[in-house]
Amino acid sequence: MSQDKPKVSRTRRAAQAESPRTRLILDERAQRLARLDSAGPEVIADQTASVLLCPMGENLYGLPMVEVASLRPLERLSRTAAAARSGVMGLVADSGRVRQVLDLGNLLGAPATRDVDGYLVILKAYPDLALRLGERPLSVAVTPDPSHPERAQVASPGDHHAKTLVILSVAALLAADVSVGA
Repeated sequence: MSQDKPKVSRTRRAAQAESPRTRLILDERAQRLARLDSAGPEVIADQTASVLLCPMGENLYGLPMVEVASLRPLERLSRTAAAARSGVMGLVADSGRVRQVLDLGNLLGAPATRDVDGYLVILKAYPDLALRLGERPLSVAVTPDPSHPERAQVASPGDHHAKTLVILSVAALLAADVSVGA
């Protein structure tokens, strides 16, 4: 018969082998995270946020990732008669749901486009809407500009590193387009 050893959980073993320096680092990290939780909704200057980087020509825009449900290529767009006189480009079927497609460039004041390719951004708060992007978006980390809350600097490595972008509010974009849902 084998000799039974007392079972020690993995975390307990790790805690027993913990050095004083490790404990100090973990305590400092816990205090820092507690301060972040108590800071509330205010933006902290050294904090990064995750956005969907939407390049449009020479301009860079960012949609907060907390507002994005999913992203996929735009494969088939059905034009509607109302699309000619409203901000709606057309309709797309997605996961058993019909969504109105709005062109993000058009919402930002760019001329209307006849292109029907690109990418669809499905929004969490607006399940019956999708935004069309002409260029492929990227998920990046940004550092907010404390003096201009609508701006941020790309912190992720790559072609757009250290460039400034404008953080978009989906609610504000849609509020400006009164024809949506008509």
